[in-house]
Amino acid sequence: MSRPHTPPGMADGMAFLTRPPEGLVPELPQAKAVGPDDRQCLAALLGAAGMAQAQAIEQAEALMGEYATLSAVLAAAAQHEGSVSLLPEAARVLLILARESAFRLHRARLQQGSVLHERPALNAYLSALMAHEKTEQMRVVFLDAANRLVGEEVMGRGTVDHAPVYPREIVRRALALRARGFVLVHNHPSGDVMPSAEDMSMTAQIIAAARVVGLHVADHLIVGRERVLSMKEAGLL
Repeated sequence: MSRPHTPPGMADGMAFLTRPPEGLVPELPQAKAVGPDDRQCLAALLGAAGMAQAQAIEQAEALMGEYATLSAVLAAAAQHEGSVSLLPEAARVLLILARESAFRLHRARLQQGSVLHERPALNAYLSALMAHEKTEQMRVVFLDAANRLVGEEVMGRGTVDHAPVYPREIVRRALALRARGFVLVHNHPSGDVMPSAEDMSMTAQIIAAARVVGLHVADHLIVGRERVLSMKEAGLL
């Protein structure tokens, strides 16, 4: 089965992870559901943690069969869930470090120019960061006058279908960072990216609170399992 088509404005959560150098691990056989890049990268990481090459390849195949994507494997390592939790400690720590390093590199890239002009990169980063979370969380990407990244923080955590959000706290934090605007981001653990009535109401409240002090809400992104919905692009903002 081929990887599903990614619509404009949406990106795979691991789009910013590069292919491991050739020769680091041997070529693995093609699989129907998963391309070789993720498996090779995972096998290389396991090998770097001290696992024998044959064992690393076998373990990578098993983990990809369970989790389907490298992004999901790295998220499970960070959350200490599933078969990843049974790996040797050195391998688990290296996977967590690889995930955090990728995030830091990607944040640095987003700081170099307009976040809104780097929408595929932003979507990829947010998807990798939030698509596999078990509960809802609200993140806010704070922007300067040129829409460059000045900060990105979790402003609310909740249950599987709700994250408490306080518009005044978001506005207060934006002013503290001297931001000129921000992008709202929250995930739907169900995988469905369509906004609920509560999402729409909450967005309107935050926009109203931001407008009072001259802040601009550039977009509200909803992160699902396989895609990111822009409420602005969907005509919902």
